[in-house]
Amino acid sequence: MKQLSVTGLVPASLALAAALALAACQDTATGSGRNTAGAPMVTGPAVTSRDETPLPRQTPPGAETPAPVAAPAPSVPPPPTPQPPSQITLIPPEEMANQVRVGILLPLSGPQADIGRALLDAASLAVFEISDVNFILMPFDTRGTAEGAAESAKDALAADVRLVIGPVFSAAVQAAAPVLLQAGVNTIALSNNQDVAEPGAYLAGLFPELQIERVIGYAARRGTRRIAALVPAGPFGRRAAKTVRAAAAAGGMDIVEIREYGPLADKIAEAVRTISEYETRRKALLEQRKTLEALEDEGSKRALKRLEILETLGPLPFDALVVAASGEDLVNAAAQLGNFDVDTKRSRLLGLSSWAAPNTGREPALVGGWYAVPPLDADDKFSLKYRAMYASDPHPLGPATYDLVALAAILASGEDGPKFDRATLTAETGFAGASGLFRLRADGLSDRALEVREVLTDGSRVIDPARASFEALSN
Repeated sequence: MKQLSVTGLVPASLALAAALALAACQDTATGSGRNTAGAPMVTGPAVTSRDETPLPRQTPPGAETPAPVAAPAPSVPPPPTPQPPSQITLIPPEEMANQVRVGILLPLSGPQADIGRALLDAASLAVFEISDVNFILMPFDTRGTAEGAAESAKDALAADVRLVIGPVFSAAVQAAAPVLLQAGVNTIALSNNQDVAEPGAYLAGLFPELQIERVIGYAARRGTRRIAALVPAGPFGRRAAKTVRAAAAAGGMDIVEIREYGPLADKIAEAVRTISEYETRRKALLEQRKTLEALEDEGSKRALKRLEILETLGPLPFDALVVAASGEDLVNAAAQLGNFDVDTKRSRLLGLSSWAAPNTGREPALVGGWYAVPPLDADDKFSLKYRAMYASDPHPLGPATYDLVALAAILASGEDGPKFDRATLTAETGFAGASGLFRLRADGLSDRALEVREVLTDGSRVIDPARASFEALSN
């Protein structure tokens, strides 16, 4: 497994000896460095130590276009046969000649500016902890638009970057990637929309497809044979439904039904009522009660008494139900499951990494549910470091941003020069970081090692650890 280190850099063979996770997971002394607000770039360490105080938030520089150089206006008529001017050779200082510039494209203004600034803070943390003095991280503002992303990609190329991290959103990736790829510069974006991946434009976001595949695969190994799914209407829901079908087929499961739900609470209620076959089960209970009421024996009376506490009769049509929801939709779905007599102690709920929120277990219907997520222990250690530096919580994409900048810093420091070629970036063994084990694939997608957790009333617990390497997947 290729790993990244805070304490040592790997040789040019790119065995990447120490773990990227180390910087996020070990309480070793951080790398040194200074970077003032408004500086045009984030550089590597320049001093030997640094207090554990909040780092200054980086402010992207405005575009600085060099003034054109023109020959001075002549004061006398030119000679009849002018001689060509001597060639002027500009030799940069040695420290500039050794610089390795990496661009990071983020929405630093506009409606998503808070996200961009938080991710730049995570990126800066990696620079201060891992990079050397020759590594230069240059932020460029996408303004949260496709047009801004294309322009920032051109600005990054003009600044002679060797690799680009970002953009965040799929529309920005679609706009920036062609500009960068035409110039032969690879980019590692933070989007999780698989539709915008391509060779050289890699996606490092956490795909919902991976989460669904992981948790359904685990459920299949635990004996689940009938599965259903609730998915939101729209593109995300269609992606989720497609993945459920493929994962169920791979696990030998029967798909009972995949039902879309709308954005309103009554639409979620309608979907739950239908997928749980509530009307059929309710009718079965009423018919059984009617039959028993017509009988006079003591056994029938006792049976009728037991039915008084039931709302429906008969098993649910599925062993497991995928609920592809988060936030308010998840809260509404959980409430409706109880309203339509879906006993989650008898039928397992399966969910997404968003279920890792600390308050998920406050919804009784969700307790006992399973979901797939990058290893939370590593993420928690990164979060502690981030809070110590910035006195705020990191964005969910913060660990991945940190990992990508740390990866770039390590690959930039090889004895034979920076290694940002596609073969190196898509090493089959992958890299270990604050967001867990991950690897970029030749098709532009990425794999991540995910653990499966069970929702508890006061948090969650690991029930199936994340894999330690990708060796089995590579064979």
